[in-house]
Amino acid sequence: MTAPTWVERSLDQVATSLARRRKRISHFSLIGRSPFNPVKVSRCDEGCHIMDRGATTKARRRNAEGGLPVPDITATLPWRLNLALAALLTAVNVVQFAALPLWLLPLDARWGLLLVPVALTTPMLWSLLHEAVHGILHPNGRANDAVGRALAVLFGSPFRVLRLGHLMHHRFNRTDLDRTEVFADRDATGLRARAVYFGRLLGGLYLAEAAASIAAVFPRPLVAGTVALAFGAEADDGRTMRRAAERQLLDPCALRELRADGLAVIAVFAAAFWLYGSWWWMLALALLGRAFLISFHDNAYHYGTPLDDVLYSYNLRLPRPLAALVLNFNYHAVHHRRPALPWTRLPRAFRDSGEAFDGGLVPVSLRQLSGPLPASRLARTPEGGPALERGTAAT
Repeated sequence: MTAPTWVERSLDQVATSLARRRKRISHFSLIGRSPFNPVKVSRCDEGCHIMDRGATTKARRRNAEGGLPVPDITATLPWRLNLALAALLTAVNVVQFAALPLWLLPLDARWGLLLVPVALTTPMLWSLLHEAVHGILHPNGRANDAVGRALAVLFGSPFRVLRLGHLMHHRFNRTDLDRTEVFADRDATGLRARAVYFGRLLGGLYLAEAAASIAAVFPRPLVAGTVALAFGAEADDGRTMRRAAERQLLDPCALRELRADGLAVIAVFAAAFWLYGSWWWMLALALLGRAFLISFHDNAYHYGTPLDDVLYSYNLRLPRPLAALVLNFNYHAVHHRRPALPWTRLPRAFRDSGEAFDGGLVPVSLRQLSGPLPASRLARTPEGGPALERGTAAT
C-alpha cells in the first residue's frame, strides 16, 4: 500500500467516524448547557429515554475540578449495590403503603410506630434517586431511568420534575435563581419573607414537588401555565430555567411520561390512604416527616454561602455509618465539583482534595433556623472578600 493510498483510506475512515458521531449526538441536547452538568437528554423521538450512557462519557471526563479530564467512571459504578438498595427501599415503601395497613395495624395499632424508622429512610431514598438523576445509578441508561422513575413514584413526584429541578440547581446554584434564603435587604426581615422561607424550609419544598404529580395530569395549557408560573419569564441573558423546563416537561413525549408518572404517584398514594382507612392520620404524619426531612436538608449545604459561585457548597461531617445511610450526600462540595462521581467514590475524592470539613451536618443545618438573610450580608464570590468564611454562617 502506498503512502498516499494509506492516507486517503485513513481520512475516509475518520470522515465516516465523524459522520456517525454527528448523527448519533444530534439526538441529544445538554440541559442547561453547563460544563458542570454531565447529563445529556435525548429528544422525545428517541422513545422517551432520558439518559444515554454513551453520549455522556466525554461530558463526564470534563467534570474534574478546574475543567481537567478525569477517567471514565462508568465501569466503576456500584450498580449491583444500587439495585440492591433500590429493592430494599421499594420493600420498605411497600410495607409503609400496603403491608402495614392491611396486616399489621389490624393486629395492633402500635405497629404504626414502624412508620418512624420508615420515615427515616427518606434521605437514603432521595440520595439513590439523586444518583439516577445524574445518570450514575446504573451504567445502562434505560435501566438507570427505569429505576429512577420507579423510586420517584414511591418518593411522591415525577422523575422528570425532580431531575429538572436538581440539574437546574447545579447550573444556577447561588445565583439569583437559586438562593432560597437570600432576600433583598428591605424584605429579609419582613413577615412575608419569613413566611415564604420557613414554609419552604419546614416541608413546603417536598409538598410542592408532590403537587407536581397533580399538575401533571392537567390539560396541556394548564400544565404550560403551571410551568410558566413556577419558572418565570424567559430572561434575555439566557440565565433562566424556563426554556429547559418547557423542553423537559412540555414536549409531547416528555408530557406523556410526566403524566404517566403523575398518575402512578396519585394512584399509589390514594390507594395507600384508602388502605389506612381510619388510621389515615398515621400515614399523613409519616409523609409530613418525609416532607420535613427533604425540605430542611435541601439547602443546608448552601445556607449563607457566597453568592454567584455555582460550585460553592459545604462538605459536612457525619459519623461514617450515618454517612453511608445517606449515600455520602454530606460530601456535597465534592459532588458539586465532580457531579459524575458515584456516591461510593466521594469520600476518597474528599480525602485526596486535602480539604477539611466545614462543620457538622446537624449544627450547620440548624443554622437555617436563623431565618432569611439580606443579600448585603453575603459576598458575591469567595475571592471578593466573603462575608462568610468557609464553614461558618451569617449571624
